[in-house]
Amino acid sequence: MPARLPQAKLTMECATLGYNSIRIERERNKFCVRATDPEIEKRNRMRDKSGNMDQPWVDPCVEFNFDTKEQVLKFVEKAMDIALPEDTYSSAFDKLAKEAMKE
Repeated sequence: MPARLPQAKLTMECATLGYNSIRIERERNKFCVRATDPEIEKRNRMRDKSGNMDQPWVDPCVEFNFDTKEQVLKFVEKAMDIALPEDTYSSAFDKLAKEAMKE
């Protein structure tokens, strides 16, 4: 299993990572994969909707380190459907627009 960095060790690059995204960076002797966790995003949205500001907002960015390119590709292939859901806010509007244009 790749090393998952603790939440406290997030970098500024991770903080600027957009929702529904995966970023791969080559570092000196490893590869770093950053992705947004949809479950954390969901909890943050529920927190915001409920108005319960007693619960902290959690950065949805998760970070993993891999030694080889092959490990990165294997991970991304499986993580892609999780981190990049097919039906997002903008794609839902795209579907609605296409349906409206068919009529």
